[in-house]
Amino acid sequence: MGDVQKEVADCAQKVCKVFTIQYTKAYTLALVRLIKEEKNQKPQPDWHLQTRPKWDKEYKSGYLVKEGGKTKNWKKRWFVVRPNYTCDYYVDETIAASGPKAKKKGSINFCGYWVNTDPNDSTTGRLRRLAERMGVDFSSLPLPKPYPPLTLELYHSRRRCYYITAANKEEFDDWVSQFRTCCWYAKGLTVDDECHRRAFPVAARKTRWELGRWSWSNSGSEEQILAEMIADELDYDVMGKVYSKLVGPWVIRSMLRSKAQKLVDSGVMAVVKPAWSAMYKAVESLRPKIEPKIREMVEPIFDAEKAVMEKIKDGVNGVIRPIQEEHVNPHLVKIVDIVRQPMAEGFAEAIRIWEKKIGEWEQKGDLQASFSDLDWFPRSYWEMRDATNKAESMYDGLRDLQALFTDLWPWSLCWHATSAIRKVIDNAVYTWEQNIIKAGSGADKEKFKQETLVKLRHDADIATLKFSAKVMKLILLPPFEATLHPAAKHIIEPIASAIPDPLQEFIDIKQNFEDLYHGILDDAISSVVNHAYGVTPKEKHQSISSSSSTTTTTTTNEQEGSSSSAVQVEASAS
Repeated sequence: MGDVQKEVADCAQKVCKVFTIQYTKAYTLALVRLIKEEKNQKPQPDWHLQTRPKWDKEYKSGYLVKEGGKTKNWKKRWFVVRPNYTCDYYVDETIAASGPKAKKKGSINFCGYWVNTDPNDSTTGRLRRLAERMGVDFSSLPLPKPYPPLTLELYHSRRRCYYITAANKEEFDDWVSQFRTCCWYAKGLTVDDECHRRAFPVAARKTRWELGRWSWSNSGSEEQILAEMIADELDYDVMGKVYSKLVGPWVIRSMLRSKAQKLVDSGVMAVVKPAWSAMYKAVESLRPKIEPKIREMVEPIFDAEKAVMEKIKDGVNGVIRPIQEEHVNPHLVKIVDIVRQPMAEGFAEAIRIWEKKIGEWEQKGDLQASFSDLDWFPRSYWEMRDATNKAESMYDGLRDLQALFTDLWPWSLCWHATSAIRKVIDNAVYTWEQNIIKAGSGADKEKFKQETLVKLRHDADIATLKFSAKVMKLILLPPFEATLHPAAKHIIEPIASAIPDPLQEFIDIKQNFEDLYHGILDDAISSVVNHAYGVTPKEKHQSISSSSSTTTTTTTNEQEGSSSSAVQVEASAS
């Protein structure tokens, strides 16, 4: 066992060492890119609604009964869903209200989790599927213990699963909706630093690649992602030897393997917590030293990048165009046709829901008493389901495209669609509220409602076009890159020698190459999207090229009696 423990420690050290190098490099390049973006700010879309500021209030709180993680007893806990879509739970409401340093019993990071409303069915189903894969008679296996009615499961394939029971059906439905919303929106990363948020996923991905583990999956907190990378490496290098020594019936071996994995995961997390803390402190201390240096060198960096870009253009133009003609252009119109109608119907239904909710709210005696319920509905799984169901009708068409695009994930794209709809509706709620607050007791409710409605329809049009461009790029980029990178490799690698030595650490030639072909792809996509949505040649001429900006023009739809937009879009817009 001592040898295994040493191997575990050595493996953790190896992964952390590789990641530290990758993270430091990625953070430096992210900082360069942010400074570059500050210097070359692009015009933003012509949104008419106000944008809701970063949410700073808790979404939901209340008592639920939770099964313990180690001792499987059931205890009542006070749950609080935070603005970042994490959930803390406490012994009781009084402790939770005692301040920022209130002692928590635990926290749930929902990134990568799934909500199951019938854990008895889901746990049995997973056991049945495992038995089929292993060639074991399912009837010979002991069934999982039954869970009480009104119990939900927060499921993750690798991390701890949570089992939570509500007091009644109404509370159960409310918490299911809330937890599903958290699963949709949870970002995972906990450090609120733009450079970090850009650098960490890149470093994690490149660490896996350097270790020979081809994977794009990085969901969860920083510590969870690092721990899973180490655990994966251990599975390859160490634990296989341990598992091979297990003897006895399959049920016993499976149980022992599960226990071994849990021990490894807990041991790895104990190593990761201090390791990650030290890594981030090191990068934090590095930033004040390198940022002034980067800002002093920003012009030489830009000049060197321009020279590199010119060399790349000269070398790869003849390579890119044939690949674009084969792998991109034939599919553009097909993808727009799949996306356009579901998004239009989704927004139309979302606007109807918005009008209904605002109408109900206007019947209240004091409009400004509390907007909390109204603020919640755009994020609610249940409240918005009629609109999101219409947007998700694009799933079948996207699934059919999987025959051509094997990296396509239809549900992920549907999530992007519903997220775009929710965001615009949330901004419409916020805009209406701000008008009411500003006007005070003399607010003209109908006037503000109609004014906001016009802005809502305008922004819905922009969001539809932006999403169409985005989904096209998400579909077409992987096969485009997979074909382009090998074809251009012999051209790109020698160009790196043209970068002056003092600037080597601040210029990423691969990123410059990506910028070039992303711009070409954006131009092709925006041309098709703008044509599909009716941008005229004159409007196109007045707009700025999609590779550099986004500009909006508005036309009048007399039949609808409202404004609609024709937008020159940028395919890479988020």
